[in-house]
Amino acid sequence: MNEIKKIIAQMSLAEKVGQLFQIGFAGTEVTDGIKEMIEKYKVGNIIYFARNIESPEQVRSMSGQLQEIAKATGPGLPLLISTDQEGGTVTRLKGVTHFPGNMALGSARSKELAREAGESVGREIKSLGINMNLAPVLDINNNPDNPVIGVRSFGEDPQLVAELGISFITGMQGQGVVACGKHFPGHGDTNIDSHLALPVIKHGWARLDKVELYPFKKAIEAGLDSIMTAHVYFPTIEKKEGIPATLSSSVLTGLLRQKLGFEGLIITDCMEMNAIVSTFGTVTGAVMTIEAGSDMVLVSHSLDQAQLAVKAVIDAVENGRIAEKRLDQSLGRILSLKAKRLGLGVDQSPGTSELNFESGEGVAYRIAKKAVSLVKNDQKILPLKREAKQVLVCDFKMGMLALVENEQNHKNRLVDYLEKGGLAVDYHTFNADDPELPGSDYYDLVIVCTYNAASQPAQVEIINALQKRKSPLLVLALRNPYDLMVIPGISTFMTTYDLSPANLRVASEIILGSLTPAGTLPVTI
Repeated sequence: MNEIKKIIAQMSLAEKVGQLFQIGFAGTEVTDGIKEMIEKYKVGNIIYFARNIESPEQVRSMSGQLQEIAKATGPGLPLLISTDQEGGTVTRLKGVTHFPGNMALGSARSKELAREAGESVGREIKSLGINMNLAPVLDINNNPDNPVIGVRSFGEDPQLVAELGISFITGMQGQGVVACGKHFPGHGDTNIDSHLALPVIKHGWARLDKVELYPFKKAIEAGLDSIMTAHVYFPTIEKKEGIPATLSSSVLTGLLRQKLGFEGLIITDCMEMNAIVSTFGTVTGAVMTIEAGSDMVLVSHSLDQAQLAVKAVIDAVENGRIAEKRLDQSLGRILSLKAKRLGLGVDQSPGTSELNFESGEGVAYRIAKKAVSLVKNDQKILPLKREAKQVLVCDFKMGMLALVENEQNHKNRLVDYLEKGGLAVDYHTFNADDPELPGSDYYDLVIVCTYNAASQPAQVEIINALQKRKSPLLVLALRNPYDLMVIPGISTFMTTYDLSPANLRVASEIILGSLTPAGTLPVTI
């Protein structure tokens, strides 16, 4: 701690403020713009999105270059380099293991598998020079209409979410990677996406304490490194109308710091989301969130906005709105975390060794075997009879096909797995503007792969039409198990919770009868 105080005492105001920002940039190479942000604006932390990812080797090289720039720039501190590698539907990196997501882990109900997932994710991203994962999601998904959390949550039971979240955190932090629980104090019971507008959660204190806050409290007790704020308004906690948690001193300082005793790093959700942009704005919001108690401001997309936000915080200190002592409090937490997980004087190069993801693939498959859920099998259609030969697989070009297709043949990966199992498979993709049904020939099984059917009426219409045909019908929800709510008459329903290859492989094995389904829904339908 004395070393950290000495470093802080020697830092200029610009260097201090720069450490309080984590920013994103466009491109798969180190650009002049991001180089300027580190060298001139002293920004001390970077976030990667899919736009920055080409291959594991490219990411590793870029991470090393960025660390070298930071090392050569005063004060010479290592960068926290983060991404959202949650697993499942939020998987930024290419060429690494695509792990099943949180709700799949919730279905598997195994703390050991959650720990292994955290370990494996941590090991893989650390090999690429990524030392912070904005995961796991600790929100309780108890609202079927939630458009942004859903399967990113472990489920609707606070205790299950806490147990699996802590196991994931323990595994990942054990690999020297910073874990980040999100989105405090809870984004699960909303029906608005905070990327688009400001959600409101009106529950009273007793309910919030018992449900929304429970996983965060337990994770704090277990030593969670960092917590991300939610752009959600909680009138029970914050009395000023329309102030989201990210900008609320009552939430961040009064509740999270003082009442819950969290001493780790508080980072904002992206300050360019509309819940902030349409209310207070990115730049003003950056000042307000530091005043409220945040340690790190996330500006994910625009370098112009990041520059303006950095300048606004410097101005706020120079004009006395924010005390420099307040900056030093956050700096102490940031540098303590960097010292703990990275080492302040340690070479941050991720090295050049060959990457091996076989271990991670094994973990992913073990999760999938316990996760994929056969929710309804009323007519005992599954497993397929041995004499079954001809199957039709249908899916939708409605925002999901690119996520699930085999890059070589541009078909749903499920087709590949079923063909390897000995079936002849016809493949059909529905278009939103041309929902033409496939031919009327009889199939031993018709599989319709839905993706958020609850918000896609065209998918429901097609399923209803296929139900009137003679072929046995399986609805396979490739993301949202709540799809069953809009097709209650379906007799055979399975969900994989996400599009990870391991989950699709297990779904095929359940269909073929080589695996017995083991998953249990972690949400009520």
